[in-house]
Amino acid sequence: NAGRRILNLEHSLRAANQRNRILSITDALTGAYNRRYLMEQLPRELERCRRYAYPLSVLMCDVDHFKRINDVRGHTAGDEVLQQFAARTQKSIRSTSDWVARYGGEEFLVILPETSHDGALHVAEKLRDLISATPFATRNGDCAVTASFGVASTGPNGPEISLKVDKLIRAADECLYQSKQEGRNRSSGQEVELTMTLKALG
Repeated sequence: NAGRRILNLEHSLRAANQRNRILSITDALTGAYNRRYLMEQLPRELERCRRYAYPLSVLMCDVDHFKRINDVRGHTAGDEVLQQFAARTQKSIRSTSDWVARYGGEEFLVILPETSHDGALHVAEKLRDLISATPFATRNGDCAVTASFGVASTGPNGPEISLKVDKLIRAADECLYQSKQEGRNRSSGQEVELTMTLKALG
């Protein structure tokens, strides 16, 4: 009996530690990974893709006119939109390798290891269509939602040695800004090394 109690206590402790670990890396509202996990894990993804010469792509996505949703329908409805946005995104990517992190506010990053630039643009367009195809249900009525995407990818043979995570995220953010400037509900992208090389040559 004493042995069983010790085993049960050890099992409960392991389960509690696992729950605490999940809570520490997960965004409480949306269930996506949080920024802490993003900044811990993305450098590892970058290094792994560099080591094995695989491309790596990052999508930065932003809910269009999110402030308007909060102002018109209330912050509760805004929270419901973010929850459903994350859920739709997570269900539409490869569960074995891809992952989603909430970057801040209504912005999310989708990490696509072993995905070329063309492949990442295809994923962005698929997600964009999925978001806009069906209204989001909220307590204050259905809400039509669109999203804009910025796509940043390494070269097809993996990241160059000089590429850092902040440059990859910044490139995705620049592309997202371009999508917003061109009217929202669209995707824009760039291959980071190619763009950096062209700037250096210019």
